[in-house]
Amino acid sequence: MQGTGPVLVVDDEEGMRATLAANLELEGYEVVEARDGAHALELVRQRRFALVLTDVRMPGLDGVATFREIKRLQPELTVVLMTGFAREQLIEQGIGEGVYAVIYKPFSMEHLMRIIARALSSRGVLVVDDLPAVAESIVAGLTAAGLRAEAAYDGHTAIQRARDAAVDVCVLDLRMPSLDGVRTHEQIRRLSRGITVIAMTGHATPEMIHAFTSQGGYACLHKPFEVRELMHTIARARSDPGTC
Repeated sequence: MQGTGPVLVVDDEEGMRATLAANLELEGYEVVEARDGAHALELVRQRRFALVLTDVRMPGLDGVATFREIKRLQPELTVVLMTGFAREQLIEQGIGEGVYAVIYKPFSMEHLMRIIARALSSRGVLVVDDLPAVAESIVAGLTAAGLRAEAAYDGHTAIQRARDAAVDVCVLDLRMPSLDGVRTHEQIRRLSRGITVIAMTGHATPEMIHAFTSQGGYACLHKPFEVRELMHTIARARSDPGTC
C-alpha cells in the first residue's frame, strides 16, 4: 500500500522505533523518527506530517503531553497512541481531548497498519439525528475536542455521505421518520463495511436495538450521554481489530 504522507514515529526505545519505522516503510510510507516528545515537537515545528504514532510512557514529555502540544502546533494532525497499559488516566485524558485511536501493546503490525490506513484515508464522524439541535450539539462537542465531525438530519443523507466515503464513523439515532436507524445502518453496511456505526437512542425498543447489533452495529449509547462517553466509544472502535 502506498503511503499518503510522512508519518512521525515517537518512541524512546530505539529498537521499537526502528521496527515500527521499517514496517511502515515496507508499506510505502515515508517515516521520520523522534527519540522522545521534545524531539517530536522540534520536528513538528519544522514540517507538516500526515500522522503521529507515539508511545505514551516516555521520559520527559509523555505521549499525551506531546499530543497536546502537537494539537496546538498543528490542530488537524492525527495522533495515534501506543501503550502497554490497559487502563490509565493519561489514556483517558488523551481520548477525551481528541486522540484518534489507542493501540495496546503487544500488537501485530497488521493491526497497526490497518489503523494507520484508516486514519489517513478518512477520519470524519457523521452524526445523524432528525432533531437538528441534538445533532449539532453533538457535532459541536466533538469538534471542540479536535475531532472532525458533521451533521445530517435523516437516513437518506447519511447513506449519501457514506457513499461519498467522507466518514469512517457514523453516530446514528435509531428512531427517525421515513428511514429509521436500523434500515439506514443496513444500507450503510451494504455500501461499506469500513464505516463503524454507533447507535444512539432515547426510546428505541429492545427489538430495534437487537436488530441493529445483529447487523453488525458496534455499540448503542442511551440518551442523554456525555460527549466524552461518545469519544471513548469512537476511539475504541477505531482501535478495534474487528472494525479497522
